[in-house]
Amino acid sequence: MATVAVIGLGLMGSSFALALKETGNHVVVGSDRDPRVVQKALDRGIVSSAASDMSIVEIADVVVLALPIRAMRETLNGLRGRIAGKAVTDMASTKARVMQWAKAAEVTMVGGHPMCGKESSGIDAADATLFEGAAWVLTADYGAVTKLVESVGAHPVFMNAETHDRLVAGVSHAAFLLSIGYVLALSHQGDWLEASKVASSGFRDMSRLAAGDPELYAGIAETNRENMVAMLDVISAELARLRRHLEADDPRLVELFEEARSVRERWARDNA
Repeated sequence: MATVAVIGLGLMGSSFALALKETGNHVVVGSDRDPRVVQKALDRGIVSSAASDMSIVEIADVVVLALPIRAMRETLNGLRGRIAGKAVTDMASTKARVMQWAKAAEVTMVGGHPMCGKESSGIDAADATLFEGAAWVLTADYGAVTKLVESVGAHPVFMNAETHDRLVAGVSHAAFLLSIGYVLALSHQGDWLEASKVASSGFRDMSRLAAGDPELYAGIAETNRENMVAMLDVISAELARLRRHLEADDPRLVELFEEARSVRERWARDNA
């Protein structure tokens, strides 16, 4: 059985370790800077062996970096010259900058990004089913990495790092920016206390992403800024069009509602 080292035992790393463990086909070891997290991972059987440094990579066949983006550069530099001949991949939410860091550190890596997650973070939120049915972007079809992705129930989607960052700026990163902007706009109103008492499913759905990890979002913003700004400009233009129709009491407003519903229903049908 291949030995897989998961570096970073937060939500994504711990969930991946659990999912691999349940396949029965892998020995899973782990690493986390926080000794308390290391102890939890051992106590709960998430990994069979763990350390608070990266010495664990020495016994691994495959190394998976499940770290916050802000920790990736330092970690990759720390792996320089230590992982020759091993398959290496990551789970970061942006790819182009991370792949540049890997190249600079002389780490040959298949970039990866599982398109799934939760608002909750940390090892306590670990879920072995998290990746089932999810798309998992890979920057290359490398056998050992592709097989790992498939073994946890995800389906690999291959594309280069730049294309990944441009596309996810729209379908993922812009979504949490809109969620954050929506929550801040409402909470800064003088009647927010009263409004919060009547907020229900609409607010819950729109605010869900704003409950995510701020450090995760900050790392994404730092490494995909240009694509995110461009997408915000596109969305701002659509919001401006909606505002013009609304202000003018234009009957064509309903046509925009119908168009959006049609797009959403087609996406849901194609991805059922």
